[in-house]
Amino acid sequence: MRLLFCLLLLPSLLLAEDAPPALTEYQGRTIAQTMHWTGAEWLMRANREQEENAAMMIKELRIQPAWTISDLGCGNGYHALTMAGLTGEKGTILAVDIQPQMLDMLSARATGRGLKNIKTILGSYHDPKLPPASCDLILLVDVYHEFSHPAHQLRAMHAALKPEGRVALVEFRAEDNKVPIKPEHKMSKDQIRKEWLPMGFVVDREFDGLPWQHLIFFKKAPSPSAPGLPTPQPGPAKPPLP
Repeated sequence: MRLLFCLLLLPSLLLAEDAPPALTEYQGRTIAQTMHWTGAEWLMRANREQEENAAMMIKELRIQPAWTISDLGCGNGYHALTMAGLTGEKGTILAVDIQPQMLDMLSARATGRGLKNIKTILGSYHDPKLPPASCDLILLVDVYHEFSHPAHQLRAMHAALKPEGRVALVEFRAEDNKVPIKPEHKMSKDQIRKEWLPMGFVVDREFDGLPWQHLIFFKKAPSPSAPGLPTPQPGPAKPPLP
């Protein structure tokens, strides 16, 4: 019984030892809880296109054949599968999630569609495990606000971008009270800039035509120095999802 208890506790102990302290707040913002994989069906809801106009969002990404794109926080592949078709056989989709169950669902759906250019990556709370200078585009759709280590993730994305690469950040608009999303799952443009600009990014362009969401594109700031990490606030390591 004692051995079984230790084995069950081991993942939490490893995370607590290896990971930097997790945050519950960052730059005056409450960090939202990670969506559990058992809620994956909500990602495929019938009215999602009406609410988010994902087709328009994908069009604004201006994806080119043979690009390497990371869908960071890919879930079960709502956007990754579409982008895999647009990059073609010479392109690559690096689908990153912290829950292996999400990646398993994505892989099954990709196999069903005959897509062979999607590579799944099991990331961690503080590291997406993207190769350095590998990405033409990094897409984050309604996921950044859940990061328990936002500064670490921002630095990792900065390192993963190619020199001319871009990050496309999609977040529900906090400025719009008509967007029926919990406040901790929304972000304002001011808050986004407050968090991103000190970490070596500049705004490249913005698109305001989505029904509920901001779409902001970032590129690397023209600076020879790499972005630093703010001193993390003390707090427990974020426990692994069951």
